[in-house]
Amino acid sequence: MGYQVRERKSAFIHLNDTAKPGIVCGPFHALSYYIGCPYKCTYCYLQGTFRGRVDPVVYTNREKLLAELDEWLAQPGHLRLNAGELEDSLALDGVIPLVDDLVPRFAAQDRHKLLLVTKSTNVLNLLKWDPCGQVIVAFSVNAPSVWQRYELDTPHPLRRVEAAAQVKDAGYYVTLRLDPMIPVDGWQEEYPRLVDAVHGVFRPHQWTLGSLRYYPGLPGWARRLGRDTSIYAFGSERSAEDGRKRVPLETRAAMYKVATEAIRRHDPDVPVRPCKETVALYGKLGLQPNGCCYTQAMRNGSS
Repeated sequence: MGYQVRERKSAFIHLNDTAKPGIVCGPFHALSYYIGCPYKCTYCYLQGTFRGRVDPVVYTNREKLLAELDEWLAQPGHLRLNAGELEDSLALDGVIPLVDDLVPRFAAQDRHKLLLVTKSTNVLNLLKWDPCGQVIVAFSVNAPSVWQRYELDTPHPLRRVEAAAQVKDAGYYVTLRLDPMIPVDGWQEEYPRLVDAVHGVFRPHQWTLGSLRYYPGLPGWARRLGRDTSIYAFGSERSAEDGRKRVPLETRAAMYKVATEAIRRHDPDVPVRPCKETVALYGKLGLQPNGCCYTQAMRNGSS
């Protein structure tokens, strides 16, 4: 697995509070333990964020990173640190000691939460630790036809589900991210079948639903990387709130409704939350906008 190595000059932790008015997404802190991703999802926003330079970059000044993290953990309050915003949290674990550095530090305190976000099945190091209720692991999954065409080099979604079940059994709070949902032919049957298959393996603590969303420049960067850009045709509606192109509102609402109904048939009380969605979408579904808040779900006893 190829990656670059260099020293990081800027801070490893930053506050992400860039959501535009009308977009429901609460502020959060992000940790760049490394950046980039070895997978080749054709819709990946990192293609645009890094202007076509998506190969992982691993930092050499780990001592600075850990000192910054210890300082962050000393803050008062109850905060969430996302270690999967600019990278896949687990894809390089073992090559780099991300899990062994982060999980025990969060498990040793009882205020702040760590969020790991992944498409990986690389969970062996997670299973070594007792997270003591302080670590959330969010596995992204999708319909098999979407995976096969658009999520290149990633594990099959059901292999991710099996890994997620192991992680939940080890004591972690586990979210499944059904994101990005794509209205491919037959989505009305395929997404419920995926939900049924998940519940044949385990019950996640929470579901997050999202759909294709991207800034108009992203297809150009994907094209420069030689990736298939056909997925972007599904984003035919531009949102005034943030300028992103999205699946049309009516279709997004229909997809979320079908997925939620399938989820509720198995688990009527599990939290189901849209991700980075518009207030208009919340209104269409009759939901009250309440941000993107894993920690609140945990405090409400959903774990």
